[in-house]
Amino acid sequence: MVLLRVRRNHRLTSEGGVGYGSDSIIFYEVEEGMNVTRSAIGNALLLFLLVAPARADQPFQLINQMTFGVEPAVVKYIEYENKGRIVSVMMMDPSRFDFSVVFANPPMTVGQFHDRLPKVLLTVNGGYWDDKYRPTDLCIADGRIIKAPNTRNRHFGLFSVSREGNVAITDMASVPWSSVDLTGFRHALKSGPHLIRRGRPLAFNAAGAHMRTVMAITDGGNVIFTVSKTGAMTYAEMAAFLMGTGLGVTDAFNLDGGRSAGFVLGRGADRVQKDSWQVADVIQVIEKVEK
Repeated sequence: MVLLRVRRNHRLTSEGGVGYGSDSIIFYEVEEGMNVTRSAIGNALLLFLLVAPARADQPFQLINQMTFGVEPAVVKYIEYENKGRIVSVMMMDPSRFDFSVVFANPPMTVGQFHDRLPKVLLTVNGGYWDDKYRPTDLCIADGRIIKAPNTRNRHFGLFSVSREGNVAITDMASVPWSSVDLTGFRHALKSGPHLIRRGRPLAFNAAGAHMRTVMAITDGGNVIFTVSKTGAMTYAEMAAFLMGTGLGVTDAFNLDGGRSAGFVLGRGADRVQKDSWQVADVIQVIEKVEK
């Protein structure tokens, strides 16, 4: 059920574009908790977003905003654009959803993973894999350990779902693996590198620009997935983008990217997606069923 759609007119140019700094990223925000559906406030805000002028010092602009699901279990979807580069941000309260890691060999596209289970609301590509489509770091799917942790990747982050269904995003830089009980995870995925740690962007030597998929958590406990829908970004650019959203990102780490970067959100006419090539694993989000 789509509760909100805000779209600005825009023209896409070629992929790429110029670099930017976090001080030049300005976003139009909808205040959290505001009822903008069929209300006078909503209509006024929608009019403001449609007519607000773009300025040269504001290269990233909101072009699309939607809400998927039924309150309070909703995924907020936001798109930003700059010179043909479109970045998709999906934010949700993890207490309202069930998260899972799904593994497949032979591999599938993100869209194929999504279409297998009609109840899935969101599917995002997962971690890295080798030429035989085997994960290269920790991957646990429904209690089955597909790949044990690679302890050398201490700069990676860990996404996990406990046996009780609690979601955690953990910075593994200071956590000894000897203290981690893998049998306590129903689902887990380790990937990286870390882009933001305790609210601060990290420095990177790598300057290569690629399509990115990033998982993050906010100071309010919300989980965020960010995917390059078009265009490429460096680690530093993606970290600066996340810091500039004003969403309160405290920790973020990289998932697989390049042609593996992809997501599918929703169903039917309101489905939004950026499909990938075939991947070995994905993270899926389903509305939690109260027992």
